[in-house]
Amino acid sequence: MKIFILNPPIYGKKKSLMNVRKRQPLSLAYIASLLREKYIIKFLDANVLDMSIEHTIEVVKRNRPDVLILTSTPVDRYECPNSYIDSVFEIINLTEIENTVLIGSHGTVTPEWVFQKSNVKYIVRGEPEIVVFNLINALHNKADIRNIKGISFKVNNQIIHNEASPRIENLDSLPFPAYDLLPMDKYRYSFGDLPSPFSIMLTSRGCPFQCVFCLKAMFPEKYITRSPRSVIEEARYLIEEFNIKSIFFQDWEFTVDKNRVKEICDLILENNLNFRWGCNARANDLSEELVRKMKKAGCVRINIGFESANQRILDNLKKRIKVQDIVRAIEICKNNGIIIGLYGFLNAPGEDRQTIKNTINFLKKYNIKDVYLNFPIPYPGTDLFEYLKAQKKNKNFTWDNIEKYAGKVKVKYPPISAKILQQYYKFTSKFISN
Repeated sequence: MKIFILNPPIYGKKKSLMNVRKRQPLSLAYIASLLREKYIIKFLDANVLDMSIEHTIEVVKRNRPDVLILTSTPVDRYECPNSYIDSVFEIINLTEIENTVLIGSHGTVTPEWVFQKSNVKYIVRGEPEIVVFNLINALHNKADIRNIKGISFKVNNQIIHNEASPRIENLDSLPFPAYDLLPMDKYRYSFGDLPSPFSIMLTSRGCPFQCVFCLKAMFPEKYITRSPRSVIEEARYLIEEFNIKSIFFQDWEFTVDKNRVKEICDLILENNLNFRWGCNARANDLSEELVRKMKKAGCVRINIGFESANQRILDNLKKRIKVQDIVRAIEICKNNGIIIGLYGFLNAPGEDRQTIKNTINFLKKYNIKDVYLNFPIPYPGTDLFEYLKAQKKNKNFTWDNIEKYAGKVKVKYPPISAKILQQYYKFTSKFISN
């Protein structure tokens, strides 16, 4: 059986608030590792190669695969995907491969919408690797796919949703992603503090917290970690085989288990692994001791979802952090020479003139340059989406129109007014003394 694994160029007729980054498609690379011992694999990352839809379709057709596997959502966008994925549907419809398998957030939370938009044969819901492996084996052996957990498919125009698949409990049991099938010299981090050659890695999956805006459907319910030893062996492999100079740990929250992070740092030092790295962290997970150890082990960047500098907004988002936690995290990172990136919202639920002013003045006070404020998108499958449905009853919400409501859920001002206020306070804050 010939299998074509495709990381497609993802874009739509309308521009999404979220961009697609040039990072390794790890979910597809894990799938390739699981399948390649038994099947003929062709892997194409059309995203990083900046290929057009037409060229992508031409290459897929030329290979004449029995199965096409592709994603609507890169791993680094599982929790905040692009809403507009017209290119994915066009590739599915025009390649005309009978057995097309789609993984990603869109099919996971809204499979009916995906079937409506495309001729996809199988949708994989949630954590995809083992589900795809089981599905391909079933197709190869002509077994009954009704026994494959975690998939949706159509029979005579009727959509069948098989039972959900359980999460992968032992992440160490997965092989390393098939990095050797990827153009590793093409990938880049967003900023120069993590130099090329660069790679992302996953050392854990899921998150134990319940923020209202985060789409957790790909890694639901449980927070599951890899062993420190497994993490170090993969980092060593990347360094030795691909001369990787930097790694971003793409975990939703890398520092949840602080003892595990300390052990990873100790193993980096013990094994003399020389690379720069960064991660995502919660503000209240950082301590002077932990960050000092991370710095010694090569950490140069920590990204924090601070969301807002107003406590009422943080509480509305169910963030479970205090403004003082953010202050302390900033101070700890600055004390240890760590670059801190702050990611937040403009017009989160409850936002008003005063809360916008609080956030802008906070950023000025602590001299934060590396900050990104975006309107919160009420993704299907999130609490924010449920708030929207309660607010706009009798409305039909799909990925086609959901970004129209970004920054419009439980707020006082429309997004354009909030943006004007942000710019106003940003200007006037120049006259505020630190």
